[in-house]
Amino acid sequence: MAIESSTIWTLGVLLLSLRIGPVFVLAPPFSQTQVPVRVRVCLVLAFAACLAHNITPDIYTDGAALLIAAAAELMLGLAISFAFQAAFAALTFAGRVLDVQAGYGLAMVIDPGSRAQAPLFGTILTLVAGLLFFASSGHLELLRLLMAITSVIPVGYARLAVTPEALIAYFSVALGMGLSVIAVAMVTLFLIDISIAFLSRALPQMNALMLGLQIKTIATLVTMALSAGLLAPATLRLLTHALAFVPSLD
Repeated sequence: MAIESSTIWTLGVLLLSLRIGPVFVLAPPFSQTQVPVRVRVCLVLAFAACLAHNITPDIYTDGAALLIAAAAELMLGLAISFAFQAAFAALTFAGRVLDVQAGYGLAMVIDPGSRAQAPLFGTILTLVAGLLFFASSGHLELLRLLMAITSVIPVGYARLAVTPEALIAYFSVALGMGLSVIAVAMVTLFLIDISIAFLSRALPQMNALMLGLQIKTIATLVTMALSAGLLAPATLRLLTHALAFVPSLD
C-alpha cells in the first residue's frame, strides 16, 4: 500500500524534530531559559514543519528503516547540542578554577537555569555567554545552520562523520578560550599567592590565610571588572567556534 503524501510529510516532521529537538531542549543557552516543556515541544514541531523539505518516501515504507532513521536523527541532534554544551562547560570550568583560586570555592549559588548548585563565577560567565549569544543573533545563525544542514542531508538520512581528531581539536580550543576569559585574574592571583608566600616566610607571626583571602577577594573583583572588555570577544569567539564545529558533524 502506498503511503499518502500527508503521512510522509508528518513522519518527516517528526524525524526532523528529533534532529533539532535536543538543540532547543538540552543545549545551552536554550536550556538555561525557564520555558515550559509544552512550549518547547510546540516550538520544535513548528521549526521542524518549517524546515521539512526534500522528503523521500523510500525510507518510510519499512518499519526497521524508519526506526534506524529516527535513531540517526536523534544522535545527530544530540551531537549538535553536545557542541554547545562543551562550549558552555568550558566557561563553567574556567569559573570553577577561578573560584577555587580566589577562595570562593566554599560559596555555591543556585543556577537559575538548571536549578542546581553551581560555582559563582561559572554561573556568571555562562549567563553572560547566553546573553551575548542572543544579543549577537546567534540563535538566528543557528537556525540558518540547521536549515543548511537539512538541505545538505535530507530528512531520514542523517549520519555522523566527525573524527576523533576534530573532537580533540574542538575541546582544546574551547577549553583554551574559556580559560582566556579569566587569564588576567588567574595571573594576578598567582602573583598574589607568591607575594603572600614570601611575606609568610619573612613574618611567620602573620596570619597568611586570612590576609590572603581578603586580598584575593578584592583583587578578583577588581581584575574581573577591569578585564570585562575581554569577556565579550572571547565568549563570541567561543560561540562562533561552536557554530563552526556543527557542520563537521555531518
